[in-house]
Amino acid sequence: MGTPHVLLLAGIGGHAPDEALDSLSTLTDTVSVVYITAWRPSGPVRADWEQRGLRGEFLDVPDLDAAVLAAADLHGRLPLDGVVTYSELLLRPQAEIASRLGLPGNPPEAVAVAQSKARQRLAFAEDGVPSPEFEIITSERDLAAAAARVGLPGVFKPSLGAGSQSVRLVSTYAELIHAFTAARAEKTAFLQADEAYLLEQRMALETDGDSGYAAYCSVESLLADGTAHHLAVADRLPLEHGYAEEGVLLPSRLDEATQAAAVDVADRAIRAIGLVSGAVHTEIALTADGPRVIEVNARAGGPLPTMFEVAAGYDYAAEIGRAALGLQPGALPRFTRVALLRFLPIPVGNWRVAAQTPVEEVLRAFPELVYVSPRFTPGQRVSRQRTLHLVSFMVNAPDRDAARAVTRQVERALDIRLVPGFDATTGADRD
Repeated sequence: MGTPHVLLLAGIGGHAPDEALDSLSTLTDTVSVVYITAWRPSGPVRADWEQRGLRGEFLDVPDLDAAVLAAADLHGRLPLDGVVTYSELLLRPQAEIASRLGLPGNPPEAVAVAQSKARQRLAFAEDGVPSPEFEIITSERDLAAAAARVGLPGVFKPSLGAGSQSVRLVSTYAELIHAFTAARAEKTAFLQADEAYLLEQRMALETDGDSGYAAYCSVESLLADGTAHHLAVADRLPLEHGYAEEGVLLPSRLDEATQAAAVDVADRAIRAIGLVSGAVHTEIALTADGPRVIEVNARAGGPLPTMFEVAAGYDYAAEIGRAALGLQPGALPRFTRVALLRFLPIPVGNWRVAAQTPVEEVLRAFPELVYVSPRFTPGQRVSRQRTLHLVSFMVNAPDRDAARAVTRQVERALDIRLVPGFDATTGADRD
């Protein structure tokens, strides 16, 4: 291929741009960036790109449609060989660019289905992929029929969303009405809209018996030219704060038969949606009746590229770049360590951070830490309106028991203390 020209779409979410550039630079020295500035300025990312001395161009654009146009113009000046993103919010322009320019990638229609939980459920029902019972809600008129059909308690969620935002267990009809009203009023980071919501059959995901884990997992896959390479299964920590994720552990502790069944269901779900290229993150419920698909995401699960690097020395981000160039994987992961990502959820309510240990102090105390990423600093107001978590951190350990033990120690060392902090409606401090 010579020196391929790869375009990175960045702006928000997913694998950090500097780490993405680290990985893509192992494939080629020609990496352009189209940066969508709708969320934040591009300054730090542009400076990092310029410092690397990469060939290509760095382009700022205001929105998703402008990103597609900018990529087409760039292709006319310096032909592109692939386009890649690591962000859920940028999947649509990635697919549109690939389709418009004839590059490897997922069809825009498949991405549209992947980004719509409602359309996913319809596709699964048509193809017989195991998933929960559901009803699609588009207006208040649909609520009563949905509750009657699915039953309560049930799980309410937006059709378009990420990070479990606005996902709620609703036990009564009044709670369903409140969840629907609140979700419609909530602002999201997405620059696209989906007016549909779902009420789904409740699956008991919180704990998997006395295993110490939640009753769901995820299958991490890499698609290259239509071939699915299922790389690993990742476990989840028990859910103790609603549907706010608590933690991810790689590789899985599940037995081979359970993992194989989860992979099989994930493979069927991916084919039902029509995805053919790039990373896929499929969440699977582990039920008494066998695995059922919770959702499919046409990108790497948030922290998974870093977790693969920690646990297997595997550059998942670079392999995603290879897929965007139409290449088969250069390698598959072999796990020698354990990576555990811990999220500390925000309790329901409105708070202020009274105190927390400085990150530098915690990092010095625990050499097993890969990173610590606090969402807030002392004095700041805290609620679930923008994020569900106070902090996340990742541990590198020789085995699962060691990873769990260090994680508990780090939680105590962070010593995050909350006090009732403000009125959610007015933002005013309480007396």
